[in-house]
Amino acid sequence: MNQQVEVHSVSGWRAVLTLFFLTSMVESLVMSHVFSFLPLYLTELHTIHAKLWVGILNATVFVFGLPLVPLWGIWANRYSGKAVIVRSAFVEAIVLSILGLSHALPGVLFAMSLIGFQLGNTGVMLAAIRRLAPIHRIGFAVSLFSVSSPVGMALGPLYGGLLVSHTRFNLHALYLSDGVLSLLSGLMLVFLYREMSPIAPPKGPQDSAWVAAWKSVRTTFRLRITWVLFGVFTLLMLARQMVNPYVPVAILQFNPFPKQATLVIGVLMGIAALTGALITIVAGRFGDAIGFRRVLAVAFAMCAVFVVWMGWTHALVPFGLALAGYSAATGIGGAMVFSLLSTRVPETHRTTALNLVYLPLYLGGIVGPVLSSGLSHFGLLAQFSVAAVLFTAGLVVVVVALREQSVGAEVFE
Repeated sequence: MNQQVEVHSVSGWRAVLTLFFLTSMVESLVMSHVFSFLPLYLTELHTIHAKLWVGILNATVFVFGLPLVPLWGIWANRYSGKAVIVRSAFVEAIVLSILGLSHALPGVLFAMSLIGFQLGNTGVMLAAIRRLAPIHRIGFAVSLFSVSSPVGMALGPLYGGLLVSHTRFNLHALYLSDGVLSLLSGLMLVFLYREMSPIAPPKGPQDSAWVAAWKSVRTTFRLRITWVLFGVFTLLMLARQMVNPYVPVAILQFNPFPKQATLVIGVLMGIAALTGALITIVAGRFGDAIGFRRVLAVAFAMCAVFVVWMGWTHALVPFGLALAGYSAATGIGGAMVFSLLSTRVPETHRTTALNLVYLPLYLGGIVGPVLSSGLSHFGLLAQFSVAAVLFTAGLVVVVVALREQSVGAEVFE
């Protein structure tokens, strides 16, 4: 495979990190509107069994994206990482435009299914950051990039809720404006992110992209470290995807101000995401100092505690406090997994591992919402309790791996 080489300068990694931070933040910002306001949007469209469709629509996103997970890294290495990243922004613009123009469930379903084709850019950006960042700044760089998503998830619901509640904007107009923002994000990358031409490909026939993708998967999972980290990340994503789609549903149930539903959802989810973003930055520093594995174990424990709290409470303020803690814990967990993949996977396998980094998100994104949708009949306590069990299982895996390392097993090394 050819390797893409980004333009280097004295502060090249900072410049690339800034562009990728903005790209990821915009993506999370606009998609936060989709997922935060989806239950309300379905209700406005008079969708029958709206709560059930919340889980199904969230799973649909990942069903169509899953087969393409290993291909984006192959295409990035073989042709252009920039093209793969820009593609994501432009497809995102199309998705949001279709969603904004939809006035019935079939249109929403079509738009949500297309989201699967916009994913796959994060691993490519992570691999580029990992190659450019100095070794002593990897934890900081990866954690800072990882926090771009929580920042977007914080700003999106806040300004979206205010815009819809205090202007003539409705959700249709909000989604259409988000499509314009995604288009501008893609154009920013087209004009500001430069990469050198790929080196000459090796002579002779090359494997097809599908064959190369399968080989990359096999290569990545030959190492025990990747099995452990991907297993931990799968538990984190599975539990998270059980909870996240139904957070707006919970807020709607607890909300004492039904006429301001969009604003209340936006404020609560925005503040929670912002809290998570700020704490994740600090956690990256702690990870560099005391070890990413220890911080990851604490994150799993926090997730289990806060998600149980969210399931038991029946008041808006306690739920909001628990949501803030939960958002911080999941953000920390994701950042620590990225840091461990960036530092513990050998160089020969690192790029392919980072390109497949969101495979657990896709698997969790399919199974989690469907499982949670099936439990929706029993209420939030059942949904969130099962998620807490999964978070606890992730904690056990991390603790066992740490114990094995202490007696010589090189699980995380």
